[in-house]
Amino acid sequence: MTARVEQAVAILRAVAGRTDPTSPLPLAAISASVGAGLSTASRVCAGLVESGMLERGEAYGTFATGPRALALSGSAAAALGPTVHFELHRLAQETAETVILSAAEGTGARIIASVGSGWTLHVPAAVGDVVTDARRAVIRALAGDAAEAAMVESQAGRAVEIAVPLTSPDGRRLLSLAIALPVYRAVRARPRIRRLLADARRAFERALAEGHRGPVVPPPLDRSTITTSVRTEEAALRLVEHLAVAPGSATAAAAAVGLRPDRARRLVDALVRSRLLARDAETDALHVDPAIHAWHRAAFLPSLARRGSARAMATAERVGACVFVTTLAGMRSFTVVEHIEPMGEGLLMAPWLGRPHPLVGSDGGPTLAMDFDAAQLAHLFPRRHGASEYDQFVRRVQRVRADGTLTMRSVDEFGITSISAPVRDAAGLVAAAACIVGATEDVSMRLPELQEAARTLAARLSEDLGATYAASSGSVDAVDAASIPPSR
Repeated sequence: MTARVEQAVAILRAVAGRTDPTSPLPLAAISASVGAGLSTASRVCAGLVESGMLERGEAYGTFATGPRALALSGSAAAALGPTVHFELHRLAQETAETVILSAAEGTGARIIASVGSGWTLHVPAAVGDVVTDARRAVIRALAGDAAEAAMVESQAGRAVEIAVPLTSPDGRRLLSLAIALPVYRAVRARPRIRRLLADARRAFERALAEGHRGPVVPPPLDRSTITTSVRTEEAALRLVEHLAVAPGSATAAAAAVGLRPDRARRLVDALVRSRLLARDAETDALHVDPAIHAWHRAAFLPSLARRGSARAMATAERVGACVFVTTLAGMRSFTVVEHIEPMGEGLLMAPWLGRPHPLVGSDGGPTLAMDFDAAQLAHLFPRRHGASEYDQFVRRVQRVRADGTLTMRSVDEFGITSISAPVRDAAGLVAAAACIVGATEDVSMRLPELQEAARTLAARLSEDLGATYAASSGSVDAVDAASIPPSR
């Protein structure tokens, strides 16, 4: 029975572990990738579709990642998510180079998060991609010996990679953090990159230690909650989903999801063999493989491309205004979806699709930055802007956190006002801003209607990304201002 669990995990990884997990994969390709017969692969895929881990593609016999798998990925990534969000953007801001976070997968490394370089000539790194070149630092940092514990450097062609391992309190090398850059810039940048990576390593390992638990004492077993009717694959998935948010023992997880302890232990053994779970060497607590953090992040842009355009068009036509969906690209706002409506007789908004804009002054800029705390905002705020611009930006972040939407007049052009609302991903972080933009006189007269339209659009896009709540809401937590650090 546990062999079915291992087959299901292998097939789920084959479909979800790609740079575009939402792209339908033919059954023949799935079967070949896991070494299973077509009939076996078909049966397992059907079970995963029934559970919500996969969904059927439009073409017959094709399968894509389902909403439940994206939610699992987000749940597993949530605890470390704020650290990943800030540290990767901090490193990218400080170096202007590509920043890569990877987890071991097989003999290679899966890229689970990245922030791209601001340079024209740069090293690419796609979330969900697997690095297989054993010479590269991202792999060596994960598998290195004690001599390579502090810092690893590699050069492949004209790309240099400098990486550090990120270890758990029990000594396991969970992740590698790297900065990649062309060899031409490496000579001057190397000392600074090494110092920045060492600082980031300490921040990551503090976050990993906070999630490290001592020996877990399971609650008394309530046999009235035990169910025997759940099929094997579903029982295993429930265990993994619980452990994604509450790492602990197999017995504790069994009690939480209503399984017999002996059955849960057999399922956990199968999940450990398939490497979806790992045991903490000190506490025996079970943790979900961090390689699956890539699933929801890799699905982000494809999901917006597939469903976002239609949602933006419907909203724009309903309210008679322009709609843009923007995301962070480094510390710039980047438009990934747009629908442009006339801005009154004789006027038209210029397209922004595929174009970056400085975060300060962009329609959804403060909304995109609302997950950063005061000290982080002060550190990331572009130095070319002064204290008054920083204070205004912080006030806008405070407003969107308190109200759930942000209304602001364009700082670049008269007559334009925008309303933005946060779009959250499966890990609960702000992944994008849904922006409604119109003529100031029109927006002013219809403000409550347009604010609600922005909230609704953001909620629908959040659901597409695997978020588990319906709408944006205000927060009682405010972001206090902090002094901008001196110029670097």
